[in-house]
Amino acid sequence: MLCFDSEKMNWYYHVLARRPSLVLVSFAVYSVACIIVALMLNKLPDFSDPTLGFETRGTKIGKRLTAWYNLLQETDHNGALFSNPSDLWEKRRVDHGYGDSSLPSPRKRKNKHKNRKNKKRRKEQNPDLNQTQDHQGVSQKMMLDTFKKRLRPTNPPITDFDRDVWMGDSGVFRDYEITKDGASSSLEPTHHTEKIEYGHNTTSVDEEEHRERVQTKKSTWRLIKQAATMPTDSWADVHARQPSGGFFCDSSPRKEYSHFVVQRIGPNATDSLFDLNGLLAMCQLQDQITNVPSYRAFCEPEMQTTECCRPWSLPNYAALLANKSSCFDLNSEDVTALKNLLTNCFEYFHDLKMDNRCNEIPHCRAPEECQRHNIVFNVLNYLSDLNFIKANDSRDYLKYAVIFVPVAQSNRVLPLFHEWEDVELKNELVKVIAMDLGLENELFNELLLTDVWLVSLGGAFVMASVWLFTGSAFITIMSCIAICFSLGLAYFYYAIVLEFEFFPYMNLLAVVVIIGIGADDVFLFVKIWQCVLAERFSTRCTLSTQSQSALPSPLESSDHTESLENIMALTMRHAAASMFVTSLTTAGAFYASYSSSITAIKCFGIFAGTVVVTNYVLMITWLPASVSVMERIFASRVSCHQPMAQKLTRAIKKSINRFCQVFEECITHSIMNYAYLWLLVFGTLGASSAVIVFWYPGLQLPEKSHFQLFVSQHPFEMYSSIRQQFWFEKPLQAYDNFKMPMHFVWGIEAVDDGDYTNPNSYGNLHYDNNFNISSKSAQLWILDFCQSVRQQPFYKETLGMLLPNCFIENLINFMKRRCIDDMDITRKDRSPCCEAQFPFDPHIFELCLPISISNMYDTWFFRPGLAGPKFADPHRSLESDDYHGLEGNESVELSASMTHLVAKAVIIEFESNMAYSTIYANIKEFYESVENWFQQQLTTAPPELRGGWFTSDLKFYNVQDTLSQDTLISICLAMAASLAVLLCFTVNVLISLYAVLTVSLSIFNTVAVLILMGWKLNILESIAVSTAIGLAVDFSLHYGIHYRMSPMKERIAATQFVLSRIIGPTVMAATTTGMAGGIMMASNILPYIQIGVFLIVVMVVSWFYATFFLMSLLRVAGPQHGFLELKRPQWSKRNSSSNKFYERKPSQVIASEQLLTPTSSAIVELVNSETHELESLNSNSLIKTISGTESGHALSSLTRDSEHSFQTQQEAKYQKYPSASN
Repeated sequence: MLCFDSEKMNWYYHVLARRPSLVLVSFAVYSVACIIVALMLNKLPDFSDPTLGFETRGTKIGKRLTAWYNLLQETDHNGALFSNPSDLWEKRRVDHGYGDSSLPSPRKRKNKHKNRKNKKRRKEQNPDLNQTQDHQGVSQKMMLDTFKKRLRPTNPPITDFDRDVWMGDSGVFRDYEITKDGASSSLEPTHHTEKIEYGHNTTSVDEEEHRERVQTKKSTWRLIKQAATMPTDSWADVHARQPSGGFFCDSSPRKEYSHFVVQRIGPNATDSLFDLNGLLAMCQLQDQITNVPSYRAFCEPEMQTTECCRPWSLPNYAALLANKSSCFDLNSEDVTALKNLLTNCFEYFHDLKMDNRCNEIPHCRAPEECQRHNIVFNVLNYLSDLNFIKANDSRDYLKYAVIFVPVAQSNRVLPLFHEWEDVELKNELVKVIAMDLGLENELFNELLLTDVWLVSLGGAFVMASVWLFTGSAFITIMSCIAICFSLGLAYFYYAIVLEFEFFPYMNLLAVVVIIGIGADDVFLFVKIWQCVLAERFSTRCTLSTQSQSALPSPLESSDHTESLENIMALTMRHAAASMFVTSLTTAGAFYASYSSSITAIKCFGIFAGTVVVTNYVLMITWLPASVSVMERIFASRVSCHQPMAQKLTRAIKKSINRFCQVFEECITHSIMNYAYLWLLVFGTLGASSAVIVFWYPGLQLPEKSHFQLFVSQHPFEMYSSIRQQFWFEKPLQAYDNFKMPMHFVWGIEAVDDGDYTNPNSYGNLHYDNNFNISSKSAQLWILDFCQSVRQQPFYKETLGMLLPNCFIENLINFMKRRCIDDMDITRKDRSPCCEAQFPFDPHIFELCLPISISNMYDTWFFRPGLAGPKFADPHRSLESDDYHGLEGNESVELSASMTHLVAKAVIIEFESNMAYSTIYANIKEFYESVENWFQQQLTTAPPELRGGWFTSDLKFYNVQDTLSQDTLISICLAMAASLAVLLCFTVNVLISLYAVLTVSLSIFNTVAVLILMGWKLNILESIAVSTAIGLAVDFSLHYGIHYRMSPMKERIAATQFVLSRIIGPTVMAATTTGMAGGIMMASNILPYIQIGVFLIVVMVVSWFYATFFLMSLLRVAGPQHGFLELKRPQWSKRNSSSNKFYERKPSQVIASEQLLTPTSSAIVELVNSETHELESLNSNSLIKTISGTESGHALSSLTRDSEHSFQTQQEAKYQKYPSASN
């Protein structure tokens, strides 16, 4: 902070020096209070879904996806829009208290307005009654909603036999589902009310509630079956006890059960698993799986016993086929029999003539032996990989086999997973290499907390480095508390002040970064403090060059000493500015991430930047007060005779300093003599890295929508990588045949007014007020649009009857019917929705469109989907006369004629010929081709239809596209901020450009290394790139600013001056941060490992480039004698009176104000050194020593002329500066 040079800050130095306890207590109370308030008023972060927030908000596609989501949420019983007009009419009847069959009486109609007036008058006179009636109304509405949800219609039965069979984990019976909301209810027939998308027909349910309901109903169903039909003595009977003859609890395994993938190991690892030894080894392995202590507590028991159901595995099916009770009794003949059965029946499986219910319902077109017990289908579909048997290939090779256990996938089986993890699931021949237990998120949430010890270990290493550097345990402890307070305060401002409701787990990565940044600030402040103290004690002790235990002699009362207030002012003047520069660049790089459109990256940028800011505030308040307290508390203990422990510590430090001095001299010598070589080497590396990043192989985008949470060798990640090797994980309708849908939407604005930092806030649905589909021009254009789509190369024809893809075509056919049908005995007149000429009049269109859609929904051949108009109530009063005399099939049309419905939105949907893919280039080509064509079509549309937009399944593509663009934007913003900071503090254009070039090459090399390590640009990698800028710029900034502030104006002398003072602190900073990252590599979760690798790479690369490339560049072509130097405002008059803090006081200072002791034994080494380290980062001045002589350490004010006259150019050329390690 530049204001620390101002006289206005004298009061602050006075407080820090004389009332440090007040500062500590104040900030401690404030920090603790903020942390308590944040924890009490805000919920603790929930990391149960690690991928929450990995979506784009605010982009063009993102706004459309949000509007599409809101449209779906507002449609069909969820909001005000309805696809089927009959549902809206029925809702009117229910909302106005009319049952399904009851009609209002004439008396009620007559007294309706009178009752309304009386109710209004009573409410005004009796507000309590008003509240009671409101409460009763809400209660009645809740009861009505409960009644409507009591029965949930499901798919109609296929056959009568189907009703006697449990249909699996869907948790419903085929006819009706009776929920737990009531004991009894009237049964309603099945209707087609479910929504079906192209390739998707999913339902969002709570996992735990669903599992409990499934298990309850399955148990109830089995008891009913047991009471109805007792099992026979022969377990081989198909319909006796269980569908598979009693051997398995269920006829087929299901994806919802936990399953393990087995692979062959050992010297015969390349052999097929399908032999006798392989099956026996798998039999032994499944015993290991089922014999863990907690297995019986989680497994599904058999119907009549308490034993767990058998696992579904190849050896068990071989035993079932051989009529043996144990897989350990298998022999070669049994294995051969199963292989022959699978080989002979494979063609029926391959031709989709079999399914998992062949032994229950005789509908499979395969021989009887292929259907028995579903052995063939279950083995080929669930238990073996898809390359086991191939069509037209006599050879068979089984690489992977699957074992299903009767344990439902749930987060409750986490203790069972830990037991399986402790047991080595392998033997001499086979090994479990992957598993799917449905525990990815739960295990990640647990490891995220349990691996905190690694963060603590990294912090302990950094704190140990701080203790070794400062020699004070008190300063180390207070520094650790300051870092903790900075995290707590940042969370307070993040959650309470800024009101961020979402806290992604990636925010925890800021803990690792801030530990290194906080330690660097401590190094800087303490080093400058020691420099000032060393100058003070230079005349107080008689130092022996042969004795390492020499200490300054006790102060005499007659000596003139600098007060603690003066030393604090001098230290803060330089340390605060230096910490401000580094904190500003790092926080700026983090805050630049807020420009990203991805929610998780936005939140991380704000939280990490806030942590850096709060850390800086504590480092200029808490840390100076801690140092001041330490000097006062331990003043009486200082003497020239120190304990043996301190002597040993000092001896160790001196040995380290000697090694560092030799190390620094070697680096200085290599740069001063081989600068051109270093420029060539690092310039070539930078150019090569730029080629790797921008050309080949390039920063690849992710090709998997699955976000990796664990290391690649983890069983969960292994399963994700090989899951496509099994037929049951490759449903045809979801992957192979799933084509990208094309949704064209009108009537809804593509607006996202939700909170972009909260993934659960999607805002509201906004209607297009200009939309009107009933005009003749709109009707003609929509029809022409539908015909034009079918002519495009991306269109795929879809077969079916009464498709709602383009509703206008169905309406035209509907309006061609006769007004009076001769075959209708009622001779009903359908006017005006009959024998009409297209385009229709607007009032006829608005009247007949709901009737057409409603009739289409009542057709058995109709497949409901997302396409079609969406109707809303026009909000006019609904009179009971509207329902008078409505009977039978006339009710729909007559009611529609009396109450018009408004088409608020229209969706036209077609299927494309583009298969779903996660490859960025493929989806980009599809999106751009459809979008460009659609925008061209909108130019010819009438004004009321020009607000349409196109969307599809583009969520993952949007993330890919956003990552590629926002990462570059963040880099540019961070580099621009770094350049601005460099210009402000170096006041030299050439030095700033050199530093920015160095930082750019550092970033290129860092990213190139990560690319060669196989990293792809995902969410975490984007955060890492942004963080790299903030961390890499610090070293270049230190070197550049010290070069500018060097008292030597000739480039060679200035380069040597900088190297002698900055190498040591930068090495220390890079080592501590890199080692903290190295410790994180021992974690079990991928984000911690990746952030550890990233910290190591960025620290090594940025230090080498800043030290060797930038300093070699300054050595060869650095500015000298003020070349390209900007002029600063002259503040000398304004701050002339503040110089009292940097001069010797003429009067004697009383004992209470004297500084009686140095901070550590490191002062002795500083006294022995010829000069100090870490000179001013923003001042070209010298310190006035106690004796009044000027010391060449650039710590007090000098004019430019006196600076230049400090040494002649001939002397500067050969000047040797002492090492900074001292």
